Amino acid sequence: MKYFEKLARKMNIEGEIDMEAKPSTLEDEEVYRCSIFSVHKKLIALPKKDGGREVIRREIVDHLPGVICLVHDLDTDSYLVEMEYRVGPGNFVFGLPAGLVERGEAPLETAKREVEEETGVRPGKIEEIEQYGAFYASEGASNDKAYLFALHVSDIENLPLRPDAGEFIKSAWVSFEEMLSLPIKNASSALLVRNEEVRRRGGQIL
Repeated sequence: MKYFEKLARKMNIEGEIDMEAKPSTLEDEEVYRCSIFSVHKKLIALPKKDGGREVIRREIVDHLPGVICLVHDLDTDSYLVEMEYRVGPGNFVFGLPAGLVERGEAPLETAKREVEEETGVRPGKIEEIEQYGAFYASEGASNDKAYLFALHVSDIENLPLRPDAGEFIKSAWVSFEEMLSLPIKNASSALLVRNEEVRRRGGQIL
């Protein structure tokens, strides 16, 4: 048995709730919908060890998955960064290329497409791809999940921009030191930047 399974079983010894059994959804009411997310009220049944159940209420933002991509140009040893308006902080912010996964699209293809659409950058070669998995932004309230990639590329070709309606994005190539100094507040982008810092120093990355 894997370490994490052993740990979960150990943690499940005390208490009434059976955390080795899967909870079930009793009710799921959609109360709002827009183009990229919907809001639901749910009743969830948590299984109990005596065969009963504990019913809890939760609200969740059902969000399309996304990608965030660190792009490293090996020819110039520079990194692609963006600035755009983000409604969360209510301001223009620095970050890395990002976008939503379209239906039937593999996350890596999303990453390549979004980089080209938002910045006009199309690598002639992708020398190395690092995929760090997918992470939830706020698992207590949303299933918003981002797939994280680092692309080490060469032979860059610059194409016309193809942003979505309402997107106003500026991009630039910066040195590694300049990227480190930027006030990047998005958690996934910051994680990619710090992993690149560790990689450049020869350490163990995520």
